[in-house]
Amino acid sequence: MKPKAYSYIRMSTDVQLRGDSLRRQSEESRRYADDNDLDLVEDFRLEDIGVSAFHGKNVAQGALGKFLVLCEQQIIQAGSYLIVESLDRISRQNPQAATTLFLQILGAGINIVTLTDRHVYRAGSSDFTDIIVSVVIMSRAYEESRTKSLRVGAAWENKRRNIHDKKLTQVAPIWLRLSADRTAFETVPERVAVLRWIFDEADQGKGSLQISRVLNQRGVPTFAPSKGWYESYVSKVLTNRAVLGEFQPHRYIDGKRVRSGEPIPNYFPAIVAREQFERIQVGRAVRRLRGAGRKGQNNINLFQGVATCGYCNARMMIVNKGAGPKGGVYLRCDRARRSADCSASGWPLDHFEGAFLWFVEELDIAAIVQGASSEETRKALEGQSATISADLETQKKMRERAFDLLGEPTSATAFVRGKIDDASMKIDELERKLASIKEATMIAAASQKRPLEEVRLMIKEIGGWQTADGDSRSRVADWIKRNVKELLLFTDGLDQSDQVAADAKLRQFSVALAGGEFRTVQINGDDPTVASYSVHANDDRWVLTQDGEHLVHH
Repeated sequence: MKPKAYSYIRMSTDVQLRGDSLRRQSEESRRYADDNDLDLVEDFRLEDIGVSAFHGKNVAQGALGKFLVLCEQQIIQAGSYLIVESLDRISRQNPQAATTLFLQILGAGINIVTLTDRHVYRAGSSDFTDIIVSVVIMSRAYEESRTKSLRVGAAWENKRRNIHDKKLTQVAPIWLRLSADRTAFETVPERVAVLRWIFDEADQGKGSLQISRVLNQRGVPTFAPSKGWYESYVSKVLTNRAVLGEFQPHRYIDGKRVRSGEPIPNYFPAIVAREQFERIQVGRAVRRLRGAGRKGQNNINLFQGVATCGYCNARMMIVNKGAGPKGGVYLRCDRARRSADCSASGWPLDHFEGAFLWFVEELDIAAIVQGASSEETRKALEGQSATISADLETQKKMRERAFDLLGEPTSATAFVRGKIDDASMKIDELERKLASIKEATMIAAASQKRPLEEVRLMIKEIGGWQTADGDSRSRVADWIKRNVKELLLFTDGLDQSDQVAADAKLRQFSVALAGGEFRTVQINGDDPTVASYSVHANDDRWVLTQDGEHLVHH
């Protein structure tokens, strides 16, 4: 039988694949096998594409490592041939590691063939010259790789040091272009206008799908050749920190694009304010957690992902029973709807919406719907809070990484402890700022109380569940998702076994807000603005309202 031959091809990047290298090496291996009466195994692909031999990953994680395991298990028989273009395809590590690998392959009984000179390094050979030649070749390959790595790294570091004199690269976000002298980026006005509109819409609680639909309906040109705007692209734009002027350098390691160093601030022209950007990220995170609700202009559920059953803690769903005396649209416990361990009845949706919007006074409907100056104040405070929260999270992660370093024996303990102390001081300062912002938000909300008739009118103006005024409902739903921590509905009264309460349509809801407020309201009857009692708590103060009387407790 002919000896088996295996062709090993390694390329450090996929750029070579777009050329002729892969085909050429494959054909050369086949030609060598034919010329030397070898059986080339072609159904066993021995390729490491985009895997570095400088770091030895082709052995640790790649195909060459698997080949060695098969040799040790004698699945690949001794006396077989490993065909490579040159020895530097096997390893570009330091001479000691490269020589060890070379001898390991020979020690497994595998002959190594290099196509560049058609030389055969034979297993079991006592020819010391072969070993010397292999060491020289692989040492040269290691030095070439090391020199190239150092030069590329030094070149980029030099570019970073001169970043304000000349930009690192002409590559820029698609709404910018590099100036002729390469010293600055210029905006593309029509694209920046679209970009800011996208952020403004997202700031109103619109999702990426809604925004992309409007862009397509209006025929807004895309930034790049494409058949219209896509939800994924809008999401990518909304999370791209380049709009803040940040540039994150990258480099290729083992054929993969990875981050290189910290982001560079003020590298690009800032397109949106950071407060708006961070506020939008908070809103998107909340919608991912609680759900974005039904897609489209109609059927906007204000309480999607927020309202839960007070009896079993299951989610509350909208149930449309259609027209007729027993019809209507209700909020109902999902378990009760499925007759699964809960018997809670439904709460007419328009009735509950009216009660919630009436009694939760922190939600300034007029300001949210009409975009009044008070709403701008609220947004500014939310933006500051989101920005501080983002910085706070960054400092906490830095402190955690520093704590992890303390466990390493080679760490500079004094330096690491200094980093921990520095991060802790910044965390304390940011937490104080955040508490101050929250207090200012509460004060602003307390000063925005509106006349009762105006609130009643605004509740009617935002319409019901199926309404053409989707924008207003989207903004109200966004406020609820951002600010409501918990919302419990007791559709049959607090004590579900109380048949008298159920017959009297005694319903109750409890809501906890992000600012620390808590409110419980019990409604008896068909008018959602009339309560049997309501309790409003804030920190150590609470107010009880019952039958029109106010009792204030401290």
